[in-house]
Amino acid sequence: MGYLMRYISTDAHPITLTLIEAALKQLDSAYAIVNIEVNDLGDLMYGDTHCAIIEINRPGDEMFEDDLSEFQDLVGKGDSPGEQLVRETLSNATALIVIEALWQGEDAEPILAKIDRLWDWLFANYQGLSQADSEGFYDMSGLIVERSFTL
Repeated sequence: MGYLMRYISTDAHPITLTLIEAALKQLDSAYAIVNIEVNDLGDLMYGDTHCAIIEINRPGDEMFEDDLSEFQDLVGKGDSPGEQLVRETLSNATALIVIEALWQGEDAEPILAKIDRLWDWLFANYQGLSQADSEGFYDMSGLIVERSFTL
């Protein structure tokens, strides 16, 4: 099974897979990002468990521009505080950290729990919001805009 999630960073500080891996290793030495054949694409591992494919998209990348455009359309022009924050975040995005979570069988929770450590670190160190397919947009306190869609 697979599931797409993204962190939409608006932070001026650059982010790399090497930086993410170092931060995760400080939390737990079992984390690793491997198979980085392209600078911004790799496999997120926890010990021998392949948790996700991780990719960083940046302004000018086709995927970055396409995802932001799709998100803008999906959020629409509503004027709730959450919708306004999402539109502002999308307009000021400096990077998309894209995770395709991978698991076997029906129980995704063990894998998602490993990935939660990444989200916690990103929220603590980079300004931005997260997005989860079929759920919506989150700030560090929880769901702020519910949108049931998949890109």
